[in-house]
Amino acid sequence: MLALPPVGSAELLERLSPYVPDQFVASLIPRRRGCGRHADFSSAQLFRVLLLSVLTPVRSFNLLPHGLSQNRSWRRFALLPRRQSVPGPRILHEFRQKLSPIVIRAINAHLLLPLLGQLGTRTTIALIDATDLPAATNPYKKTMQENIQQIAPPWVVAV
Repeated sequence: MLALPPVGSAELLERLSPYVPDQFVASLIPRRRGCGRHADFSSAQLFRVLLLSVLTPVRSFNLLPHGLSQNRSWRRFALLPRRQSVPGPRILHEFRQKLSPIVIRAINAHLLLPLLGQLGTRTTIALIDATDLPAATNPYKKTMQENIQQIAPPWVVAV
């Protein structure tokens, strides 16, 4: 098995770039038509920028535009031709809202089809989709005191 280059390196981005399904993403999330401002970025470009938040050390959409303007290999991966023209945090957040679980599952299925086609008919495989897993949240974290029913009145002291 081949070892992958380090996270955030230009070699890793160059190796992964051919596997990003640009045309499929563009067909799932088409550009907005009609009146108004022209969209500066395609959905494939914005999807690639969102992938950069996972493939690079930058974990914040607020810091990602600054990193894009400074790093040429990131812009090359995201198919952004100019240093001055990078999507801002607002554009990234709005595009992320368009990526529903149905769209993410369609992209996952599109990426898995060639891999599953290579397996034989006698091979069994199990796949876990992160959208099927319950969130690790504490339901009582932000519970207000007035919403909790008391077992005994506050003046009663347990003996």
